[in-house]
Amino acid sequence: AHLMRQLCYENKNNLMAGVIVGGWDPVHGGQVYNIPLGGTIMQMPFSIGGSGSTYIYGLVDASFQENMSAEDTRTLVKKAISHAMARDGSSGGVIRTVVVTADGNDRDYTSGNQLPYGPAGW
Repeated sequence: AHLMRQLCYENKNNLMAGVIVGGWDPVHGGQVYNIPLGGTIMQMPFSIGGSGSTYIYGLVDASFQENMSAEDTRTLVKKAISHAMARDGSSGGVIRTVVVTADGNDRDYTSGNQLPYGPAGW
């Protein structure tokens, strides 16, 4: 995260987007950092961004709980992203998630016809 913060700060005049960095280490466990334009670094319990994010802040604020299970977190993420995709024409067509743990990365793919909310689920 600190390397990304440095890259963002040193290139702040050339970048047009913030960065979300997540990972896991044996000292602090899972961590999420938000690096907005300008290169400030903020550790947060979660972070959302992108053109569709304005549609889902209320949903995520109301649904997120500290110490959620990986399954519950992935379910919330898919629900939130599918809501953003339904409202924002620039927000993709599939959902890819990765759960990062001490045991490695667990990747998941949800195709557009399997979204929990939106045209396929209406």
